Amino acid sequence: MEVFVSSYLYRGELPNEATHPDEAIQEAWNIKAEDAKGYRYVLDGFNVDCKDKAEKLEAKIKAHLASGGKLNLDHWTETEPCYGSDAYCEVYGF
Repeated sequence: MEVFVSSYLYRGELPNEATHPDEAIQEAWNIKAEDAKGYRYVLDGFNVDCKDKAEKLEAKIKAHLASGGKLNLDHWTETEPCYGSDAYCEVYGF
């Protein structure tokens, strides 16, 4: 299982001094895992505005896996599979 930090954009609150609506766009970080077939999972309840915090948790998870640990998928939610992977083809019927 490969674990990595992922980001996404969302529309937050518009600052008072803003001159354009796009200034409300924010970036958040989460942790994803991908299996050998390309199925992806996102860690439940972990969405932060600080990339460093996400990278620290990513390193802890990778160390756990490297020492023989496994992911408990009860704490992960399946999300979009990796584009072009076997999982993507199974989900979208290619």
